[in-house]
Amino acid sequence: MTTELKQLGPEEHPSGTAALRITGPTAQRFDAPELIEIAIIDAGQTERHLDPRNPDDPWTTAMFWFFPLEPQRREGGLWLELDHGVTHHLGANKPYRLRLRSLDGVEADEVFVMKANLRRPSQKPRGWVMPPDPRGPLKAPPPSHADIPLSPVPAPVPALVPEPAPPPPEPLPFSNEVEPEPLWDPAPEPLPPPPAEALPPEPEPQPEPYVEPAPVVPARRRPTKLQIALIYLVLFLIGAGGAWLLLPKPPVEPVWTMDSCRTTLRANPDPAKTLADAGKLAQSGQLLDCQFLLFKYAAEKGQAGAARMLGTFYDPDTWAKDKSPLPAPNPTEAARWHKQAAEAGDAESMYRYGMLLKLGRTEEADGPEKAQMWLKKAADAGHAQAKAALAN
Repeated sequence: MTTELKQLGPEEHPSGTAALRITGPTAQRFDAPELIEIAIIDAGQTERHLDPRNPDDPWTTAMFWFFPLEPQRREGGLWLELDHGVTHHLGANKPYRLRLRSLDGVEADEVFVMKANLRRPSQKPRGWVMPPDPRGPLKAPPPSHADIPLSPVPAPVPALVPEPAPPPPEPLPFSNEVEPEPLWDPAPEPLPPPPAEALPPEPEPQPEPYVEPAPVVPARRRPTKLQIALIYLVLFLIGAGGAWLLLPKPPVEPVWTMDSCRTTLRANPDPAKTLADAGKLAQSGQLLDCQFLLFKYAAEKGQAGAARMLGTFYDPDTWAKDKSPLPAPNPTEAARWHKQAAEAGDAESMYRYGMLLKLGRTEEADGPEKAQMWLKKAADAGHAQAKAALAN
């Protein structure tokens, strides 16, 4: 078996987390681990697919794809991390089919088994959200109050009782004996002051003579022309600076990198704003990989314009090496995304989807008949190329 579910100890894999290690020819077919999506299938009489977003009924007949955590090459193969929201729904010693696909259309199937000794929390995960793109491993949720052991109550510390004061000494019995005199005088009498004749007389203070201060006459000087010009210049600069501070400032456009792209998607942003950000990157022709992730997020949230752009990345008629992050076109994926945008009313995707059907680049039945329908819809919406295709 070239795929196994592993744990490397509590420090790297806390309770409930594990990693899929894939070796052999399958691991060599995928060039970019960070662009891999996976699906977990219970292959019984009816194939059921794991959808961790619904913890009460996680197995469904509809195919569900999601990104693994921290995809990387490690130990001579692919290493895909799984969190508690996924592993909780896997039965012990039961084989599952793992389906992998890359953005360039490469797909592969593997089989793995959930080991019985896999450490995982007993509580059912809630609120699992599919990661928009690879990210760090998630920790298992904190245990419930019933799982937390009660800490022992410390014994009360007895209060300190002060020791009783010793009793006062008993008075001496009456005696006719005379107490002995002390050897020194504990309080000697102060020495008498010296006679007044011995002290010299203190001199009487003499008043200082009064001197009237001279009047201070301020000198009046007219400002020079240079000084007046400087004053007007300073006042002008102060006024101009205040006016500039009151003017509305244009919004600062973010500087996109792949790290900031992934950070933005982890926060589940507004799909319409995500589509607008991806459009700005597309106009400047920057960060094709980031464009792809932003368009894919917005398309999965129902944005027709994003689905059209994904179809453009895959479509053989619009694919270009310098305008698409994919190494080669993929007509099947192009039809998938153009169909989604066409059903939402996008005229360009109606035309592109109709041409894919007309040229037999899809596996759909009645392709030519469906092509005429979609081309007519695009022509009715005012699409010039669709009108020309119907005329020919």
